[in-house]
Amino acid sequence: MSASKEVSEAGRKYVLSRVADLLAVSTAPSDAPDGNFKDMLKSVEEMVESSTQYTDMLNNFLRGYDVVEDGSKRLFSSTLLFCQRKVADKKYELFMSTNDTGGEMDVRGAYVIRNTEINPKTNWPRPVSQKDVDLVQELSVGIIEVNKQAKTPMTFLDFHRQLLDNVYQPILRKQEKWGKATDAQREMFQTCIQEHSDKLEELMTEYVEAEKAVMPDPAYMKPLSQGMNYAKVAQDVKNVRHFETCVENWIGVAGRLIDEKPKHADSEPQNIPEEVGPLTELRWWKERSAKFVRLTEQLATPDVKVVVGVLVAARSVVYRQWQQVDASLTDASNEAKENVRYLSSLESYFDALEKESPSVIINILPALVNNIKMMYTIARYYSTEQHMMILFCKITNQLIVACKNDIRQNARGSQSAAHLWSQTADAEQLRGLIERLQACVTLKHRYKDEFLKASNQLALNATGPQLASLNDLHIFGKFDLFCKRVVKLIEIFDTIEQFQSLSEYNIDGMKSLIDRFFDYVEDLKKKAAHDPLDQSTPTFDKAFMEFNKNIAELECSLQVFINSSFENITSTENALALLKKFQLILNRKTLRSDLESKYMVIFHNYGLDLENVQKMYDRQKTNPPMVRNVTPVAGSITWARQLLRRIEGPMHNFKENKNMNQKESKKIIRTYNKIARALIEYETLYLNGWKQQIANMKSGLNATLLIRSEGKLYVNFDITILRLIKEAKALMSLGIPVPANAKMVLMQESKFKVFYGQLSHAISEYDRVVSRIIPVTKSLMARNFEILDNIIRPGEVSLTWTSMNIDGYIARVLTGLQRLDTVVTQVNNIVTNRIQANLKFISSTLLVNLPENQSFSLEQFVSLQEKHIKAQSELMDIKNCEVEKAADDVIDTILAGQKAAPDALCPGRSENEEEVLALKSHFNNLMFKAILTTTTRSLNLIKKRVGTRGNQTDFMQKGKPFFDVHVELSAPRVMLDPSLEEVQRAINQSANAVLKCSKYISPWGGVFMSNEGGERKETNFFDKIAKNKEIVKVILLLTGGIHRLNKQVMDYLNSFKRYEYLWLLDKHEEYEKFLEQEPTLQMFEQELKRYKAVEDDVDGIQPSYGIGSLSLDTARFKSALKKEAQEWKAQYAKNLHQKASRDLARIQSQMDENEKALLNAIKEEDSLEDLRMMMDTLREIRERESEVDLLFEPVQENYAMLRSNDAQIPKDEEEQVGELWHHWRNLRSKAEVRADEISKLQNGFKTRLTREVDVFLGVVKTFRADFDEHGPMCEGIAPSEAMERLNKYQRLFEDHKRSWTTFQAGEELFGMPVHEYPELAKTEKELGLLEKLYQLYVKVIQKIKGYAETLWVDLKQGGGQGFVALVEEVNRFQQQAQRLPKALKTWDAFLELKKYIDDFLGLEEMISALAHPAMRERHWKNIMQITSHEWKLDEDLFKLGDILEAKMLNFEEDIQDVTMSAQKEADIEKKYKEIEKNWKDTELVLGEFKHRGQLILRGEETNQIKESLEESQLQVGSMLASRFVAPFRTEVSEWMAKLSAVSEKIGLWQEVQSAWVWLEAVFAGGDIMKQLPMEAKRFAQIDKTWVKIMTKAAEQKNVIGFCYENELLDLLPNLKDQLDQCQKQLQSYLETKRRAFPRFYFVSETVLLDILSQASDPTAIQGNIQSIFDGVTGVKFEKFKPAKGETGSGVIKITWLYSPEGEAIQLLEPVPCVGNVECWLLALVEQMCLTVKEVAKRCAAEVPTLQGNLRHFETCLKTYVAQISLLLVQILWTTDVQEFLSGPKSEQKQLREAADRRINDLKDMLVELTRTDLTKMDRINVETLITIHVHQQDVWRAPPGKGDTPLKKLRDGTSFDWLKQARFYFRPEKEEVIIQIADADTLYCNEYLGVKERLVITPLTDRCYITLSQALAMKLGGAPAGPAGTGKTETTKDLARTYGKLCIVTNCSDQLDYKAMGKIIKGLSQANAWGCFDEFNRIDLPVLSVVAQQ
Repeated sequence: MSASKEVSEAGRKYVLSRVADLLAVSTAPSDAPDGNFKDMLKSVEEMVESSTQYTDMLNNFLRGYDVVEDGSKRLFSSTLLFCQRKVADKKYELFMSTNDTGGEMDVRGAYVIRNTEINPKTNWPRPVSQKDVDLVQELSVGIIEVNKQAKTPMTFLDFHRQLLDNVYQPILRKQEKWGKATDAQREMFQTCIQEHSDKLEELMTEYVEAEKAVMPDPAYMKPLSQGMNYAKVAQDVKNVRHFETCVENWIGVAGRLIDEKPKHADSEPQNIPEEVGPLTELRWWKERSAKFVRLTEQLATPDVKVVVGVLVAARSVVYRQWQQVDASLTDASNEAKENVRYLSSLESYFDALEKESPSVIINILPALVNNIKMMYTIARYYSTEQHMMILFCKITNQLIVACKNDIRQNARGSQSAAHLWSQTADAEQLRGLIERLQACVTLKHRYKDEFLKASNQLALNATGPQLASLNDLHIFGKFDLFCKRVVKLIEIFDTIEQFQSLSEYNIDGMKSLIDRFFDYVEDLKKKAAHDPLDQSTPTFDKAFMEFNKNIAELECSLQVFINSSFENITSTENALALLKKFQLILNRKTLRSDLESKYMVIFHNYGLDLENVQKMYDRQKTNPPMVRNVTPVAGSITWARQLLRRIEGPMHNFKENKNMNQKESKKIIRTYNKIARALIEYETLYLNGWKQQIANMKSGLNATLLIRSEGKLYVNFDITILRLIKEAKALMSLGIPVPANAKMVLMQESKFKVFYGQLSHAISEYDRVVSRIIPVTKSLMARNFEILDNIIRPGEVSLTWTSMNIDGYIARVLTGLQRLDTVVTQVNNIVTNRIQANLKFISSTLLVNLPENQSFSLEQFVSLQEKHIKAQSELMDIKNCEVEKAADDVIDTILAGQKAAPDALCPGRSENEEEVLALKSHFNNLMFKAILTTTTRSLNLIKKRVGTRGNQTDFMQKGKPFFDVHVELSAPRVMLDPSLEEVQRAINQSANAVLKCSKYISPWGGVFMSNEGGERKETNFFDKIAKNKEIVKVILLLTGGIHRLNKQVMDYLNSFKRYEYLWLLDKHEEYEKFLEQEPTLQMFEQELKRYKAVEDDVDGIQPSYGIGSLSLDTARFKSALKKEAQEWKAQYAKNLHQKASRDLARIQSQMDENEKALLNAIKEEDSLEDLRMMMDTLREIRERESEVDLLFEPVQENYAMLRSNDAQIPKDEEEQVGELWHHWRNLRSKAEVRADEISKLQNGFKTRLTREVDVFLGVVKTFRADFDEHGPMCEGIAPSEAMERLNKYQRLFEDHKRSWTTFQAGEELFGMPVHEYPELAKTEKELGLLEKLYQLYVKVIQKIKGYAETLWVDLKQGGGQGFVALVEEVNRFQQQAQRLPKALKTWDAFLELKKYIDDFLGLEEMISALAHPAMRERHWKNIMQITSHEWKLDEDLFKLGDILEAKMLNFEEDIQDVTMSAQKEADIEKKYKEIEKNWKDTELVLGEFKHRGQLILRGEETNQIKESLEESQLQVGSMLASRFVAPFRTEVSEWMAKLSAVSEKIGLWQEVQSAWVWLEAVFAGGDIMKQLPMEAKRFAQIDKTWVKIMTKAAEQKNVIGFCYENELLDLLPNLKDQLDQCQKQLQSYLETKRRAFPRFYFVSETVLLDILSQASDPTAIQGNIQSIFDGVTGVKFEKFKPAKGETGSGVIKITWLYSPEGEAIQLLEPVPCVGNVECWLLALVEQMCLTVKEVAKRCAAEVPTLQGNLRHFETCLKTYVAQISLLLVQILWTTDVQEFLSGPKSEQKQLREAADRRINDLKDMLVELTRTDLTKMDRINVETLITIHVHQQDVWRAPPGKGDTPLKKLRDGTSFDWLKQARFYFRPEKEEVIIQIADADTLYCNEYLGVKERLVITPLTDRCYITLSQALAMKLGGAPAGPAGTGKTETTKDLARTYGKLCIVTNCSDQLDYKAMGKIIKGLSQANAWGCFDEFNRIDLPVLSVVAQQ
């Protein structure tokens, strides 16, 4: 839709018309443009159309959004203002805006508000509707007035207040969506806006201006201003009259202000409108006070004082009137101020009355009334009855308004009624409405109470003001009337609430009545459509009376409905439920009394139900209906109980009703009792019948555990046992106790299920293991299976389901299976992963490397194969050794499995030798086959690649020949390189290497083969492979493969014989022969062409020629052949060209020399030398002219031939040949000219020569004299000046020497005597010496100055190596200087030269130090300060000259100190840089943690990091202690801080890690997490943080980078605190568990946590059971399946206990492992004791039998566990001795003999047993019995040597020798074993101890027993003392075993603190155990003191 279409035209018209209407009819100032509607509408329309801005503004307002320039939308204002402003006198214009235009609006304005909703699809406001009916709802229009008459600044404030009240607040009230703001926040916001509006209004009242007083005319004030006094002015009547007029005006203004009254002052207080509250009272007094202030300010001006002064002087009557008015004005002003002060103190209460709800107002009423009471008593002006009456009435009005607002929830008018009734739709809102109405009534009562309370308090002071004088009817009447209306509304809404509740129960037939009720309610709404809270409207009262009448009729109908409902009841329970519903809902009195009478009706119907139940019982009792999956007995009982419950529930309800008629109910009660009794008897009957069948059902437990059918094992478990268990569980779930025998079976359910599951699992595992055996290993593993079958056999033969050691049997079977499975797995893994994998690798290995489509030279082939075969051989040998080792490991694994079997024969090597040998031979044979395979494959591959094939001249085709063979010219024949023999030899060598590869594979030890003589010997693989037929066949084929190509190769080579002359003939001989023929140029040409043709023929030879596997490369041959042809050709061409070139060069050279000599003409002034040279040249030219033809023609012909044969001729030679004749003709012409010139000048030259020689002799002498006087050899001149003189005289000497040479030559030319010049010869020698010295001097000076320009950066490279090169050069200069003649060494030049060199060499050591890399800018600056010489240190500016200029040799020591400091500082810098580098590369090493990732610091590596940190800290610390650290102190200090912080962080990190790892194991399991949810949650957060830290550490592993100033690691202290809290709570949790199961006190925390963390898996405790019990090392768990009809996986129960020695005892009843682990462990301890007690009871019953038949003891020994067997021996001995002692004396002898015989026979029997084959456990048992029985025999018999009679002191049972013994009695009445020592009787504690050895009892042992037993009987302890090793601890432990008691031994030390002692003692006291503290004296005294006090 386009934007234009979205604009509502109807909305546009509506807005303009409504605005025009408001602006036309609104009240406005007199000068405002009033007019009719049409004119105003026209003005508004013209205004809108006059500007596109206004048009767009209106359109955007109507559609809700604006479209900006980029096409996007933006939300438009929801408010539009049409305003008027004054533009000229009485001229106004309209304008439109969306902004706050209060400053521009002068008269009035209209506002329009858009109320459209947000479109959820577009998220923009919906456009204004096109329909007229919707416009009223969507658009709100109103008027804004501005009071311009006041002419005050408050116009702007008033405008803003109107905007808030008329524009913004209506918008906000209609706003439904407030985003995320809550209702409370929305209400608070609206309240704040209202408060702001109120503040604006209050501010306006404060600034309201009073009527202005007329001030005097300035003209009359002028005389006074000029200094005239009041009296003089008062004489002027005109002035006085003017001033009196002003004062009269003031009197009038003040009087009107004093007489001003509030708006409702004339009304009665009770008639004040409701909306007038106490705040209006405060505002009126504030406004009045403000007016007084304004007027007072006007009258306080100087002009007023002047006017009054004048009137006083004039004695005017007006002045006296003014005095009275002024006093009244002051009094009224004071009244207003005081009233404002007092009322302002109540303003906060008034605000609360206006804003708060009644429930809040109730709490502030006492304070409000009390403050008013105080104001009434102390106020000066306001304490009048009228003021109080008005104030209380206004407060009452405000309370009524507050109540109405709270009830309406700020709804107004008709909306108020609608909103009130709308709250009845929701039950929760309705209840809230009723509560708000009730709060209003409560508020009224509280208001009255507080008023009465204040009135009574004031009444105590009879003289003060009294509230009682106020008319309370006027104050409370209106409120009472309002509350009456509220009470009626409460009644209505209560009724509505009841009927709404009734409708929610969905009672059938009730809907019509409920609909009628709500019709009545709707009728009431219509008739009371006006505000129901308006108490002044009588229509509501009439509607209420009619509503009550209708409700009364409805109640009658409801009563009829209730009666009919109870007449049609089908069930007593339903009837009671319906009655209960009605009672809960209907609270009206008329209905409740009728509901009480319904009980008897229901009770009579209940009697009928009883009869129906009885009939149902009689009909179904034989076959009761049962639910699915229920057991028969439990189902029948459930049916009976359901019937009983059916009749039992209603009876309980009837008993609770006190109104029941007991006489009428007796019959029904008797029927009830009869049926109930029958049902209970029915249940008992079924239950007893089932109990009788239990014994038969248990018989299935006597079956063996396993049966074997057709070689397969099966679990043999009777299904009736499961039925019994299921029935027992079903009955127990019904709360029925089951018999002990059934309960015992039920308790073993989990055990049976566990046994069944474990056995089934064991059988499946057995089948699985058998199926996994590799056949070849089966024979060797036969013994392993035999061992396993022996373990399984007891389950097939002897063990039944009642056996006590089933769990041990299963454990042994599973252990055996596991052992066998381990062996099989290991064997299979070895065979698969080590043998087969290696064999496969060897089989797939190729021993040769023969790439496809690639040719090789012979060297490449041999080298490649040798390397490859060697590498593969080594690898195969490694694999062979691995296979051999694996085969040995297979055998060792199998044999180890046989040896590891318990109590089984361990077959030695000899017993399994054949099987072992066979198995190893099998694997050896596999290895042989693998090697054979790889050898065959490799040889076949060679055969395939080098086999004979046809010619392959196309070298690009597929199947490239393998060998590259070169055809070479090896004079005198053509041959192959390599030769065919070499190729064949290489192939044979490779094949032999492949074959011998197996020779280097190590033979297997222990594997033999028989030779022809029957001898067994070890064999290797090579012997067998070399004899293999296939191998031999392939080798033979390879041996002759290449030789078959010989004929083809030779044919190809013979084809090149046509060129053999090229290499067979001698080139030089042939050329000499050719020259002997004096060849012509044509003969030369023929020879050259012939060899050129040979070259072309050679180019046509193919580059490669394939023969079989050979690729014949002819490149070398062609190159050699062409070379031969070229050599022949070059032989001729070269010699020809050389000859021609020599001839040409000779001719050309001669002509060039001659031409050069002829260039200059000879003149008279020329020298004689010139003349002589010219004459020689002319003579030579004349002599050669006759030979020129013979010289030129041969040269030209030779070059022509060379060109025709493509010989390479230089270009310059070509040019020279072409210009020979031209060059000669020019030369001849020049010679003729010079000859003519010379003939004319010869005589003059001779004369001149003589003259010049004479002159030259004088010049020489002068030159020598000058040289001696001013030359460089003069003494006292500087070297530089000497150097200049030397240069000068050298130049002069050169000139003289040239003249000397010329004159001597001229004299020789003309035949004249030759002169000598000795002065020049001497000078030449001296100059030579001087030149040597000064050349060296200059060279040194220049070099050193050049060195100064060398950049320092170049010199210091390599630590000053650049300067070393300079020094070496200067050393060479020094050596040259030393070699100068001795005479020169005294010259100044030499001395200065020597100083230069020595000074430069002296800087060598210093320069080396300064060039050290340690030198920095700061060091150079120090040197500059030392030398007072500065230079630039930039690399491109700093030169060696700067150092030379600084003359550093003068400051050598200081500079050495600087350079040494630099080097030391560099060392420190290097060290800390190394530390920085090391730590830059040092990373944290994280370790894997429980497959969760890298979550821990690796301990060893982290400790190394900590050590490195400590070392680095030491190094950095030593650096900080050095004086050379100053430049780096900041960096080094920072590193020290880093290292310290990181070291501390890592230490804390490790501590946190240690705690985290420990607690992670604790909270990883779900059991402890469930027990400690808060700590688990805390640890989960810790774990999350820890994982975050470790994840970040894994991402950034650098130690320093991660650990230093890392915010994550700053969490470590908090983590440590949190972990400490977890540990603390964990300790508390563990303490709780210890208190629940005291034996936990005796186990370590690690073990305890391990137990608790796996509590959900009872079997996990198996490894820790021995830490809880003394004689139990394991238990047997059985899983009992759930009974039929039950769900779940069954219950695990403990059925057997196992001792460390392997003894097993079956528990009397299985212990279910359900609930907390400490609970079922406690039950296990209890059941253990009960079991031992029961077995002891059965054992005691054997005593009479043993007294009659002692051989029965062997049966008892096998039947009972060792502990009970020992107890039986002790009871038997005690019984025999006691019978002897207590028997009649007449039978003493017979009794003694019988006892003696039994004692001896028992000893003999036990001794005899030791000679039999006993197991280790049985032997310990028998030896223990012998130890105890020998002591008993010693007590019975006399000591040796005193006769074979009883001790004399054992005369009767009271003898101390008898009483001091440990005597064992069984008390049938207590079913307990009693141990008596002296007079101490102790019950046997029944702790299962296993098979424990006992001490030999000595007299000392007896005394210890007596002492300790007596101490314990007296509730004391014992402290046996004695040397170490005397048996103190063992005696205590043995006494505990005697008593069958748990004894905890603690090894004491100084590390044992009072907490640990307290824990042990608490455990001992709660667990009823003994504690034996060994080395008790080692405990610290403070700890002993605490223990003693506790």
